[in-house]
Amino acid sequence: MAMRDDDKLVRQLSLVAFLMSQQRPVTADEIHESVEGYGGMSDQAFLRRFYADRGEIEAMGLKLAVERPTDDPFQGDLYALPAENYYLPQIDFDERELSALHTCLYLLEGQFAYAEPLRLALQHLTLGRPSPLDDHAARTVSVNLLGGDYSPEVAAHLSKIESAISRRKTIRFTYYSIGRDERSEREVDPYSLLYLGGNWYMVGHSHERGATRIFRLSRIEGRITFKTRAEHDFAPPSDFDVSPYRDRAPWQLDDDAQPATISLSPMVAWWVEQMFGTYGRCEVRADGSGVYTTEFTSARALLTWVLSLGPEAEVVDPPELRDAARRSLELVRSRHAGDGGPPPRGVRMTQEERRAAAGPKVAPPSPDKVVPAERFARLLALMTSLLNACGDSPDARVPVSELRAALNIDRKVLEEDLVLLNLINFGGGCYALYAQIEGDVVAVTKETYGDRFARPARLSPLEAKALLWALEFIGDRLPIETDDALGSARTKIETAIGEENLPEVEIGRAQVANQAVSAAVNRALRDERVLEIEYWTESRGTLTTRVIEPHLLVNSRDAWYLVAYCRRAEDQRTFRLDRVRSATVTDERFTRRPSITASGPYLPYGPGPDRSPTAQSASVWCSADLARWMIEEHPSWERHPDGSVLVEIPYSSEEWLVKEIIKHQGEAVLFEPVALRRTISEMAGRVLDGYAASPARAG
Repeated sequence: MAMRDDDKLVRQLSLVAFLMSQQRPVTADEIHESVEGYGGMSDQAFLRRFYADRGEIEAMGLKLAVERPTDDPFQGDLYALPAENYYLPQIDFDERELSALHTCLYLLEGQFAYAEPLRLALQHLTLGRPSPLDDHAARTVSVNLLGGDYSPEVAAHLSKIESAISRRKTIRFTYYSIGRDERSEREVDPYSLLYLGGNWYMVGHSHERGATRIFRLSRIEGRITFKTRAEHDFAPPSDFDVSPYRDRAPWQLDDDAQPATISLSPMVAWWVEQMFGTYGRCEVRADGSGVYTTEFTSARALLTWVLSLGPEAEVVDPPELRDAARRSLELVRSRHAGDGGPPPRGVRMTQEERRAAAGPKVAPPSPDKVVPAERFARLLALMTSLLNACGDSPDARVPVSELRAALNIDRKVLEEDLVLLNLINFGGGCYALYAQIEGDVVAVTKETYGDRFARPARLSPLEAKALLWALEFIGDRLPIETDDALGSARTKIETAIGEENLPEVEIGRAQVANQAVSAAVNRALRDERVLEIEYWTESRGTLTTRVIEPHLLVNSRDAWYLVAYCRRAEDQRTFRLDRVRSATVTDERFTRRPSITASGPYLPYGPGPDRSPTAQSASVWCSADLARWMIEEHPSWERHPDGSVLVEIPYSSEEWLVKEIIKHQGEAVLFEPVALRRTISEMAGRVLDGYAASPARAG
């Protein structure tokens, strides 16, 4: 199989080389006769293989020009690969843009599912240019986009689905539907991939449902296979719009929506307007309180969010939703009255049973398990690097370490790639290059027409998508000297790619601070200045002013966190940026403290609170209706005949744990620590007291 893949790559790259070497369009017969790999095939076999190769080459972004002669009706189509269809237009990046681009790759290294296609894209864009790095930005920003359920299996699913989307192939797989708690075989036409809340999703037409559906990749079990061996299986609908699946709240995932009205205290109205305004309408009054109106399709999901805000939010309309909120709070209060006795004892679950109950939950991934770049694109990048190194000379010697670092491949893979490159030819025995490893260098000799590959090729759709996705995510969040460096680089890149070739890049709304807060934080990080912030501590429901020394900006699961030294606490603290109401940069400078890091005590984005010596663990019983969602996020050790389970929830804040239990509407019951049961019951009672008042206060 590997040999057939190698033969195909040599054939396709030789086809590209042959077309580039010709000064005129050529016939299929000439291709059949001249291109490596087609010789010896029957006419029918050649045409079938040629059309398949052409389709795959064009899927890589290299579009062949096809002409039909008008003077000879018996003449077949003529084929060419114009220079403008192959070469990436020259992009004149300045030093600040180059620095920003390479810092972007540095930050996403091993923490981004598309890091390898991104690496190749930057290799194309910055060929022959030095690789400057903004050391300050690299030191003060950390990113993790793999998510809690990312795994080698999810990476494999991403690769297969990316291929299926580009080739318009129907796929088959086994899917765990957590809402129905069932597994079934699915057949889907994939339209788009989405990254939402730290997880990957696919949007496509489900043949079983006869409608467009969204699938979480971590719930796909086993292998994904193509339905047929045909070149294409479906045509995406011209009116497909992914935004309804991307720009919606957890309570808006289904059909048949109805409006709800939520009353908000001054403590949270500003935050709801900032973070959830796009999912509804938030009106903030002069006293700071507010009213939030939103469409909802899942009462349970909306109540989960409202109750997570404690006494700061209250359902006003519709009446049945308000009644459901009151019943849920009463259930929470009654189920946490007294010490509750010992937690119910069930059957201890094996690791296999826990995984089966939760769907395809797997162990955390190793950092290198990311979506691989296409080998076709990697070979082109390697060939371009080698020939570019030759310059005007017929040969060159390139350090092995330099090539391995640029392409992130080991020595054995480099040797295998060089063997294939030595076979690529322009027809008639005219090869592109000859290269081999000699000790610590690659000795390369440029052959006739080799210069044709000394300039970088156009970005493949996957490379372009990875690049634009990274720029979209990182955006203006780097604390670099010129704030618009990535923005100006992106404009130049989009112009070079061409509007007609720009891939759609789909990500959810990153949970970030407003622009004023973001700009202040970046400036304070860059200039090492003391920052004064107004911060809402959700777990305690308080809004306080803090004076901090900002050290590190960290991202995880669509949220940004600021790691700083808090002068009030006289210790390291972590602040979630979307809960910073305002930020002011002072004139005072500070000296960085070596003790402030993104590791150590429990951090919400860190390696896991269960491995932190400061984190505690709560034993929580979950009803059968809630169990499958909870064990997808938390370890579970016992199951009961009725389907309920006992889970372990790590926490560092008792206030957070209280609200975490209340938001599950009585379907989660805390058994340990026993002392917090009374606190939960009292908090539920406080929120109920608010519901006893007239809802007219929301109007």
